Parts: sequence; C-alpha cells; structure tokens
Amino acid sequence: MNNKLKGPLVDAIEANTDGVIMQEFITYRVRDGMLVKEMTKRQFSENGKDYQDSKSTIPLIRQEYV
Repeated sequence: MNNKLKGPLVDAIEANTDGVIMQEFITYRVRDGMLVKEMTKRQFSENGKDYQDSKSTIPLIRQEYV
C-alpha cells in the first residue's frame, strides 16, 4: 500500500479481521485504451485463521480515439 495515502480505505484494509467472512476491493483502470474492472477478493476460512485470495479482470469498454 502506498504509505503516502491515508484515509478510510487504508483504515479498512488494515483493520482487524475478526469475524470477517470476505473482503473485496474493486479498481477501474484504463489499460491500453480499454476500461477494465479489476476485482480482488479475500475469502476467509470458517476459523478465520486462513484465507484464499483471487483476482479477476473484466474488460468493460474500449476507448476509441477520433
């Protein structure tokens, strides 16, 4: 995480995960002229001591230049 950035998003990411079932983080980015949606998910195990991360990227729309 960029240490220069502060605020509620950083607080949420760094917060205690007791009782948390799942976390999701979504970023919209323009990459090579395409608007993409990047989704990162952390799914916690029942005991909360282990987790599994996944990431997916979905192309949404191509930006055309006239």
